[in-house]
Amino acid sequence: MAEFPALPVFTDAYLADTRHLTAEEHGAYLLLLMCAWRTRGCQLKDDDRFLARTVGVSPQKWRRLKPVIREFFTVEGGLWRQKKLMEVYRGVEARVSRNRENGAKGGRAKAAKKAADRQTVASGEKLATKTENQNPKPKQQQPAAAAALFEAAGLDEGGADISELERWLAAGADMEADILPTIRRIRAREVKRSGRPPSSLAYYSAAILEARDKRLNARKAGQAHANQHPAPPPKQAFDEASPAHWRQFLGASKSRFRGDYLSQHWRIGADHPDFLPHTLGPDPKVRLNPMIPKEILAEYGPAWGWVLPESQGT
Repeated sequence: MAEFPALPVFTDAYLADTRHLTAEEHGAYLLLLMCAWRTRGCQLKDDDRFLARTVGVSPQKWRRLKPVIREFFTVEGGLWRQKKLMEVYRGVEARVSRNRENGAKGGRAKAAKKAADRQTVASGEKLATKTENQNPKPKQQQPAAAAALFEAAGLDEGGADISELERWLAAGADMEADILPTIRRIRAREVKRSGRPPSSLAYYSAAILEARDKRLNARKAGQAHANQHPAPPPKQAFDEASPAHWRQFLGASKSRFRGDYLSQHWRIGADHPDFLPHTLGPDPKVRLNPMIPKEILAEYGPAWGWVLPESQGT
């Protein structure tokens, strides 16, 4: 039997990494993860016959599946290991160890309290104890971040240990982007599943650090994309008196096709890459356009069949 019977599966991360797999490849990968989880150290022998039997397929079928499945594992020293699976295993192992230690501490504390109570009654200090109970000391106030944390987790804030929060923040997790959303999501899931929230902050550690990794990787990917695809320069207002602007808009004067196209689209629309929307007067193929500078008329008019002033047309 496995040391930890339940294997936590973070569905968002799993699907993000495996959407390219077929149903058969999904089945093989999940079987290997579950069988590795049952071994101390989360590792499998690098033996094709053993792996084929583990997946439940023939050696021939395993040879076809292996190149795809192997990409998720690190194979060295004769063993297959899955990095994320090992991290989750260590997190569960640490949480179970802490829970056991806390349980032992709780038992010792209860025994010590009972002994102290008996000694108090025997020494005649019962009245003082009663007075103290009627005027209890206020609970130690945690920082505002810790208060929000315990509220999200549904745990009692008074005197609670915030070492998990300090560890998450030291590891680069963000309170608003990683910690609180993850705790709220997992708490809601566990309440729906079992009727009660997790009883320890340590339960959330693996998911919070995973959320941190996804956020930082997404930020890096977004910055890399922005570097490769810089924003276009801002559009400029079209200057009717500028021959350079007219040439930039009209294009090559030797292209008759360009001239015919512009005759059908004689305007600067909102989709133009360089200029803000602008009207250009009448189509120069139909009648004389006084907005067009003389040198542009002389350069483009004869080739594109524009109506020219008499001085240019003769």
